[in-house]
Amino acid sequence: PPGLSRGTVLGRPGANVTLTCQDKGPVNVTVSWQVEERGAAAAAVGGRSRRLAEGNALLLRRLRYEDSGRYSCYVGGRLLRSLRLLVEEPPETPRVSCYRRSHDKDVLCEWPLRAKPSPGTRAMLWV
Repeated sequence: PPGLSRGTVLGRPGANVTLTCQDKGPVNVTVSWQVEERGAAAAAVGGRSRRLAEGNALLLRRLRYEDSGRYSCYVGGRLLRSLRLLVEEPPETPRVSCYRRSHDKDVLCEWPLRAKPSPGTRAMLWV
């Protein structure tokens, strides 16, 4: 999607996503994946990497917000690729309505949400 930096993969909560290490390359090498753990548990231990499955493609099932992070693949300890996975619900299109109860009152604007936004969502209203 527009606005995402190169090397960022967007996934929706509950969906599956496949991260690919190499588009082309030798098939007889062992590719290993690691993820930089995030969140309160990782912060308590200074943040660390956790080893994941091996293979050129890493399938992540039923994504959760906590799956967001940096996923890196290695061959023989050498970094080949690093991808940032962002698990978010796409923001809904804002439907803002403004009104004034009378000519001497302030203008009130509302943006009723149909669903709770993803954690970390920020919005600004310029008038």
